[in-house]
Amino acid sequence: MTPLGNSASQRTAHTVPMLDEAGPHRGIFARHATLIRPKTNSRRLPMSASRIQQLADEARLLLKRNPLMASSVSLQRVATRNLLKRRFQYGRTLAAASKLAGCSAGVEALSGYFPDLAHGGYTRLPELPPAVAGPVGADPYRSSVLAAWMGALARSLEWQAARPDVQVVGRYLQPDLIASDLELERQTACRLSCGIGLVHIESPVRSRIMQALLRQCMPDYPRPGYPITDDAELDRIADHLEKAFALIADLDEYGHQRLIAGLHTLYVGVRREPQCSFSSSNELPGSALIVLSRERLRAGDHAATAAQLLHEAGNILLGFYTTSAAASLPGEFQYVSPYKKDLQTLESILHTAYTIPWECALRMACLSTEADPERRARKAAFIIAYAARQVPLVDIARKGIERLGGDVLLDLPDIAAIPSWSSRILFLVSQLLAEEPIAHRQAHLAERQRVLDRQAWDIGQMLLRGKEPIDPRMGRREIDDSGDNVSLWYDGKFHVIVKTPDHAMGEDYGHYAATIRGVAPSEMEAM
Repeated sequence: MTPLGNSASQRTAHTVPMLDEAGPHRGIFARHATLIRPKTNSRRLPMSASRIQQLADEARLLLKRNPLMASSVSLQRVATRNLLKRRFQYGRTLAAASKLAGCSAGVEALSGYFPDLAHGGYTRLPELPPAVAGPVGADPYRSSVLAAWMGALARSLEWQAARPDVQVVGRYLQPDLIASDLELERQTACRLSCGIGLVHIESPVRSRIMQALLRQCMPDYPRPGYPITDDAELDRIADHLEKAFALIADLDEYGHQRLIAGLHTLYVGVRREPQCSFSSSNELPGSALIVLSRERLRAGDHAATAAQLLHEAGNILLGFYTTSAAASLPGEFQYVSPYKKDLQTLESILHTAYTIPWECALRMACLSTEADPERRARKAAFIIAYAARQVPLVDIARKGIERLGGDVLLDLPDIAAIPSWSSRILFLVSQLLAEEPIAHRQAHLAERQRVLDRQAWDIGQMLLRGKEPIDPRMGRREIDDSGDNVSLWYDGKFHVIVKTPDHAMGEDYGHYAATIRGVAPSEMEAM
């Protein structure tokens, strides 16, 4: 996942590409992969209906125990703290811009969107009265458009700290363009019954300011040749999302409430490829980007869409929670994520440790609603494979939290429960694994070992480059005199790792894919 932001501590936005770039098993854990069809002669013993229902019920119980849902810091308090922090940031930015000759009119127009900052209020920040956040759709500090323009204005001032150029700064003080962008957000193409508005993703891409942020969130969309979302397609997307939201409301009531409380706008589109893309960013508050494949819309896989929506709800909720705190999480890049081959911050690790188990739990809760045995078997295999990289990651998250200072945990007490909650979901996935046919179970277990081996290899590459990643499974290590080889104990297994110029994919992916899915490797590449 690629975080966005101006500093490491602010990097809580996530775009989630296909995860084939993250490890040696191309596409197998791809979060946006459409579940492919196995060969009809694939042999397996289906789970009993009672066992499926039992696992689904246990998953629902875990969804109710979501650590940030029962937070001692209420969502209202979190929203208010975010409002006050953004009000201070925006006020400082507007005050700095107002000092430039020729910018006062643009500053006044922009400040008018924020009642407390209007009429020169940005010059009296210490005197401003307390404020309480309103609903997400009525809070100007949770407008994606205003956040995008304010962020661009702040960066224009930072880039020229010594001698700001009025012409450069003035590009980000254009009332007509701001109003035009804001109109899309407030007058959406259509609205879901829950109140969330849908906007054609192609619309904000026409905005110079919005375009930059959307492409950071979803760099592969739109591209030339991609289908344009017409009104008929928007209707199909709306119908699909209505059913996905209804499924969430039925299976995860609190998750549904948080999703609605965190979003006012979905930028939606379609693509020809089988992958679907979901993304959100702290720099685009109150919104998320969703590009559904035409295959997903035809198949009507509402469970997959519901799970991915909750994944983004988790990103938004955790990002909202951490950015509201007075004490920021440490921003050092000290952890190797099994989902990425580079160093990550603790915040990025926590996002992955929180959202993917949440998604897996909802997928498990949905298994009992899938009547077709083959589709259910594919979905179960996907859950097991998708969760495999959580095995080392949850312990990495736990270790990172143990290293936090007391002030941070006092300010963010509920993040301490994320690893244990995620571990309970992984335990439930292991029970699902126990129901698999023996050959499939062995392949899944071998894949988990390959995940651990790949983690050791990635850590070795970092050690050989002078980094010191933190991982509780890492034991004694020794770099030879040449600096090109490291001997490393990881999870009780000895590895000798050679420094390589890049992180090559493993060659055993195809065998695992064929064993699990009952399909040829070439078919898996379509994921």
